[in-house]
Amino acid sequence: MTETTGVGTGGRWRAAAPVRAAGRARPVWDTAFADPVREGHLRLAGLTRTERQLARAGLVGLALLLVSLLFTDVWRRGTLLPLDAPGRLTFLPVGLLPVTLVAFLLAWSLLAWGALAASPVVRVVVAATFLLTNASLSVPASIEVNGRAALEYGPDLVRAGYLGTAAALVVSALLAPLARTSRVLRPVLRTAAVGGLALFFLTHLWIHVVFVDEGLAGGVQTLMSGAITEIDGLLLPLVYVSGVLVVDFSLDVATGVSESARELPLRVARWLLAALLAVKLWVEVGNRWADWTTYVEDRPAAVARTVVAVLVLGAVVALVTRFPLTDAFERAKELLLYGSAALYASAILLAVLVVGVGVFSIAQLEVDHVPWFVTRFPTVGLTRYGPLALAGLALLVGLRLLRRRRSDLDREVGSGLVVLGCWTVPALALSASGSDLGFSDPLVDVLVTVGVAVLLAVRWRRLDAGTVVALGALTVFSWLAMSRGDWISVIGALIGLPAIVVVVVGIAFSVAGDAGFTATSTRRLPQGARVLLFVGYLVLSVTILHWVEATHADSHAAGAADAGFFYLGIPWAAWLVGRRLLQRPGS
Repeated sequence: MTETTGVGTGGRWRAAAPVRAAGRARPVWDTAFADPVREGHLRLAGLTRTERQLARAGLVGLALLLVSLLFTDVWRRGTLLPLDAPGRLTFLPVGLLPVTLVAFLLAWSLLAWGALAASPVVRVVVAATFLLTNASLSVPASIEVNGRAALEYGPDLVRAGYLGTAAALVVSALLAPLARTSRVLRPVLRTAAVGGLALFFLTHLWIHVVFVDEGLAGGVQTLMSGAITEIDGLLLPLVYVSGVLVVDFSLDVATGVSESARELPLRVARWLLAALLAVKLWVEVGNRWADWTTYVEDRPAAVARTVVAVLVLGAVVALVTRFPLTDAFERAKELLLYGSAALYASAILLAVLVVGVGVFSIAQLEVDHVPWFVTRFPTVGLTRYGPLALAGLALLVGLRLLRRRRSDLDREVGSGLVVLGCWTVPALALSASGSDLGFSDPLVDVLVTVGVAVLLAVRWRRLDAGTVVALGALTVFSWLAMSRGDWISVIGALIGLPAIVVVVVGIAFSVAGDAGFTATSTRRLPQGARVLLFVGYLVLSVTILHWVEATHADSHAAGAADAGFFYLGIPWAAWLVGRRLLQRPGS
């Protein structure tokens, strides 16, 4: 009887062990995946049937493009078409052009349909953006060969679709004050806009197919290459957001780890934190001691700047994030995330539109010279000093919001703007002045880790369990966030995925866990418009990125990830630590 009981007890223990392990891991799953998806996923409920179907088509197209981004080398294994790229030889995979044209058609259909459901100002902005960013494609080169209709009538059809789409959006905006007329004509204008887009992009595809069929070196692929080179600055907000979202995801993982450890006895929690710090310091410092000593000797200015910057950033966060966590935190987080990315990229975005004005003037107005304001546009000065001015303005606005405290959203957004401004203003000022003091991202993580280790050692017996767990979460978060997504690329590399998997994960997370703003609705920007405009921009940007990666073309996005992480990712991480990671219930 005793033997039987022993076997039964052992069986229960073996069965219970995985259950307990799963129970410990459950908070990580809930906090890092389940909760963000449940609260922040893109919502299609509330949209009309047509809007819902369009959004679904856009999401399917986006998913296919993201998967293809992970396997762009496969595109280059087939037939390649030469591109006339200045200064170097570039080749285009033969199947990429049709995919790009269809993806552009899908993206602009979403943007146009969403604009037609929004306010007149949004319709005019989308119309102008379409005209300026597609000006290079509005006049395809064509010759008459063997009486082929595509080559004879194609350019006229392209122009008709190009101008017809913009006209439908502008006419809709002009008719908006006439509510009844606007409502009656809305289906006609939607059909005209989407029909114009189909005529514009699919005629390009028709011309290209006929050129290839005739054995001629068609110009559509070269035209497309030049057009994407002109507008690839549209990628920048997406690249910035995807990088910052990796930081946000790292916070969710660290928070989940802390939730898993909350029930541990205080003594166990202390020793687990000590072990974590020891392992991390060995991996980050001890195992690379020679590299660190060389770096400190060769770059003392960079070390000094990093230490001072981290101390100042920590002090600012401690001052402006002391108020309790509010229900407005998630909304403020989305506003800061997308707003800061758009503002930081605004100088390049404006330059893209100005170039579009010049191309439009030559292609459609047939002027002899580019307008003077295009040639004299201060692109260099604007990209150097524009972000600095906007950062200073963001800091002032943040201070104003914190001071007036009219709502929880004011306080949340204000605290974030102050943290972002206090970090970016001096950093951008140094950059604009040409000073190259240097900065070390890994050193930030080391400083945080050493700070936690010192605090644990000095206050070993006075730290309560909640503080120990919070310090452990901070240690994990710093490790994950300051690796800039390397842990994602390492995991991806184990199954053969390229480094761009970090960007892909960030974009996917923006749809799955940081699109809660699309669920709200206002008179000027209803929910249907928000969803379609958001998905349309994602499809448009990822299509450009897909082309750049598959053709190995030069792009503004080449160094954007590094700049975005430094100017936005680091202060964003610090703000999240103050507002979420180190917040206690009721504090």
